[in-house]
Parts: sequence; C-alpha cells; structure tokens
Amino acid sequence: MDRERIERQVKLAEQKRAAREKQLDADKVPADKRKTDPKWRSLDADVRTLKRRINAVKEVEEREAAAEERKEAAAAE
Repeated sequence: MDRERIERQVKLAEQKRAAREKQLDADKVPADKRKTDPKWRSLDADVRTLKRRINAVKEVEEREAAAEERKEAAAAE
C-alpha cells in the first residue's frame, strides 16, 4: 500500500476514535475507563496498526533511497 492511502486511513480511523470518545464523554465515562470499552479498544487498535504500517513504509522508502544512492555511486565509478 502506498503512504498516502495509509495516511488517509489513519485520519479516518482517528476521526472514528474521536467520535467514540465524544460519545463516551456524553455518557460520562471517565477518560481512564475508556480502555474497558470494546469498541474504543478496537478503534484504538486500528489507529495503532495503521501508524505501525506508516513507520514500515517509511523504513522501506529510506532503504530504497539508500539502495538507489549506492547504485548511482557504483555507476559513477
């Protein structure tokens, strides 16, 4: 998956999590008790998973850029 798509998914997942937090606030659930709400936990897990994917994509991009630099250096010699 490309980076832009994953970043868009992160934004959507964060919006869903924020909406659930707003609903929990309306239900007067304290912030430290959100962890016990199954739906909030699922949404939070989605956000964390997508952020890990973005980090993995960044690492791949850095690795590919370094490989390209090595190829160019080898070709220049």
